[in-house]
Amino acid sequence: MNIHLLRNGCFTIAKNFLVYGKYRTEIYKAALKPMLVMTRKEKILVDTGIGELPPHYGKRHQLERSEDQTMQAQLSGFGLKPEDITIVINTHLHFDHCGRNRLFRKARFYVQADELRYAYRPDRFQKAAYLRDFFDVDVDYESVRGRYRITDDVTILPTPGHSIGHQSVIVKKDAGNLVYCGDAAPLRENLAKRNIPGVLYRADEALQSIDRLRTISNASYIFSHDNEQRSL
Repeated sequence: MNIHLLRNGCFTIAKNFLVYGKYRTEIYKAALKPMLVMTRKEKILVDTGIGELPPHYGKRHQLERSEDQTMQAQLSGFGLKPEDITIVINTHLHFDHCGRNRLFRKARFYVQADELRYAYRPDRFQKAAYLRDFFDVDVDYESVRGRYRITDDVTILPTPGHSIGHQSVIVKKDAGNLVYCGDAAPLRENLAKRNIPGVLYRADEALQSIDRLRTISNASYIFSHDNEQRSL
C-alpha cells in the first residue's frame, strides 16, 4: 500500500470557521490536501478539493493553486489519470471537499446517506457550504450508513457535527492507524484542544466526533486544512 497527500493548493477562509469562538478577525490560508491510497486492487482518493468557484464565492475565498498543484498534475506525478481512480470517498459534500468530483467518472463514490440527501436541501445556516454544481454530477454515488469497510485496510468512520453526514477515514498502516479527519478536525488544535469547528450542523455531535477520533489506538492524524502539515 502507498499513501500520499496531494498538494492541491490553498484557499482563504475566516479562521473562526475552522475553530469555534476564536480568531474572529483572522484570515487563514487553508491547505487543500486530498489523500491518495493505492492498494493492489484499488486507487482510492479521499476528497477532491475545490473546483472553479462562482464569482460571489471567489470574493470571500481566494484560491491559490499553481499548475503543478491541479488534481490532474498531482495524480500524474504518481503515474495516474483521473480515470485510473476506482474509489472516491467524500468526507462530506461542502464545496471545498467535492469540487472535482466530476473528473472521476469511472470511480465509485462513498458518501453517508444523510449527507447526500441533505446536500440537495440544506438548512439556511448550512446552505452556503454546498455548491450543487460540484456534487450533482454524473458519477456513481454509493450512499452508506454508519461505519463501513471499503477494503481490508480502509474504513469509513462516521464523525457528524460539522455536517450532518460527515465521515472520516481510517487506513491501517504498519502497526498503527492513519486517520484522515476531514473537517471533524480541520486543524491540529481541534483535536489537541477539543475545539470544535466553527461551521456546524450540531455542536454536541461535533465534540463527540472529536472524542471518537481521539480514542483511536496507535493513531496518526491528517488535518484537512492545516497548512503546517503538508506531508505524512
